[in-house]
Amino acid sequence: MRKLWLINDLGEEYRFDYSSMTLISSITGLGFQKTNTYFDFDNIYKKIDETIPTQDIVFNLSFLRKYQGFKRFLSFLETSHELKLYYTSDDTKYSYVEVESLSKTEISGGTLTSELKLKRLSYWYKDVISEVTISVSKEGKIYPFTYPYKYSVSSKGKMTLTNNGYAKAPLKITIKGEVSNPEVIVTKDGIEVSKLKIYYESNNCTIVVDAFPSRQEITIEENNEKINAYEYQDFSCDNFIFLERGTYELTFVPNTQGSPSCSITMIEGYLGN
Repeated sequence: MRKLWLINDLGEEYRFDYSSMTLISSITGLGFQKTNTYFDFDNIYKKIDETIPTQDIVFNLSFLRKYQGFKRFLSFLETSHELKLYYTSDDTKYSYVEVESLSKTEISGGTLTSELKLKRLSYWYKDVISEVTISVSKEGKIYPFTYPYKYSVSSKGKMTLTNNGYAKAPLKITIKGEVSNPEVIVTKDGIEVSKLKIYYESNNCTIVVDAFPSRQEITIEENNEKINAYEYQDFSCDNFIFLERGTYELTFVPNTQGSPSCSITMIEGYLGN
């Protein structure tokens, strides 16, 4: 069964179903369009570039609680500085959207109907989360991936990620625990293709490196203090990591003998859902 709902930057949800007494009577704009650029090889054309333009999604809404329901939805929109539209069909994905307009009509048939127009600002995204935790023992014995890794002094943890999306996928990397200039190395078929390195030492901190284009940032939180850590990166590395479609191996190197963890959120982008 198809489901749609909005989530704002405060984490508040507005579902278009009987829980909010707001139903969708019709919707358009859930498909996709592309703007392609082609090169002419003597009347044989080859695509050399493409862009995904913004696109309108239009809802016809029925507020079963009439003006009271309309007012509640309006209040939700007015307190939202960023909106994501979640859509479940075969899978659940989300897209960043902006409100363009919301009409208001008279009550008819016991409901208040409105037209909501959203501007879709991104691909349809799906978050894929992977995590590796490292603990060090004197023996340096390695256990299967389903258990914590145990390494000797040169402790490393590995994970495999496959981007099944249509677009290159930005990574959000979260490192927690004891670190000494931690690294994340990305390889494909045994060849290094990207790398992250942060020059920072701590017995217990949280480092976040978010490559998502509209919010790229590096932060470090320690002793309840959070700082902008852009200057701590190794500028010879990519640091903000994107994965093209395909399968990659990621190696987490904390360079300590503690028990740090590395959680990676891969944000797969799709044309539709």
